[in-house]
Order: sequence, then C-alpha cells, then structure tokens
Amino acid sequence: MKNYQCDILLTAPVSTVYEALTTQDGIRGWWTASSDAGTAVGDQITIRFGTTFKVMCIESLRPGAEVRWRVIDSQLHVPGLTRTNEWIGTTIIFQLVPQSASSTRLQMEHIGLTPQVECYELCSQGWIQFLGSLKRYVETGTGTPYVDPAAS
Repeated sequence: MKNYQCDILLTAPVSTVYEALTTQDGIRGWWTASSDAGTAVGDQITIRFGTTFKVMCIESLRPGAEVRWRVIDSQLHVPGLTRTNEWIGTTIIFQLVPQSASSTRLQMEHIGLTPQVECYELCSQGWIQFLGSLKRYVETGTGTPYVDPAAS
C-alpha cells in the first residue's frame, strides 16, 4: 500500500514555502479561501470546499524543515462516493529541503491516502491541482485556491 507522494522543485526560498504552509494567509492563498488555520503545534486547521471539509491538527512544525498535520475530521461530499470520511486518521507531511537560497524541494506524503481508499483518484487529482497552486503561490505570490461560488 503506497501512500500518495509528490516531489516538486519550487523556485522560492524555504522560508516562503514554510510560511505558505503555516499561516492562515498562506493556506488561503493556495488551498482554499474558506479556511481557518492555527499556527502552533496542537492548533487546528479547518479547510472547506463548499460542503466538503477537513479538520487537521498541527502535529509538528520544524521551521524550514517540516510541517505535519493529522486529519481529525473530514467529510467529502462527492456524488457517488460512499465512504465520505476516509481522510480521518491520515497524516500529511511536508518535508522542505533547501536546494539553494532561492529554491526548495518539497517532498509531500499523505500517509493513509493509498490506492485502496475509495477517494484515492479524486484526492490524488486534488493534490496535483492544489500543489500546483502552492507552486504558483510561492513563486509568484498568486495561487489558484478554491473559492466557494456562494461566497463570491
């Protein structure tokens, strides 16, 4: 059972990438405008995509090196999906590896998001989309986060 993993090179300093993963403005800039994010170990991050939501507890913050979240609540409201809370108990790890003063290798692993999980294809595509948004956000200052049409 291989966990979902992604390894991308970002043309941004490690401090910029770390900030995008650990601040409310950062998370709103690349993942979803509908989010509430704590900033300390033990705090929670809640992200929303319409009626779909995920609540994560910040497990570890190692400035410039690692961010780790454990999913404690989740509901994926997707037509045809029968197991809507599969993210609960999974762990998301972002490893930051400085490549130079202006570039960072991001090694992301979502432990528990495996091909055996019903939402694997959908969620993998979601990670590809939003990690691409993270790349744009840290490199240009503007990502492509989810924006709830009802909030517009």
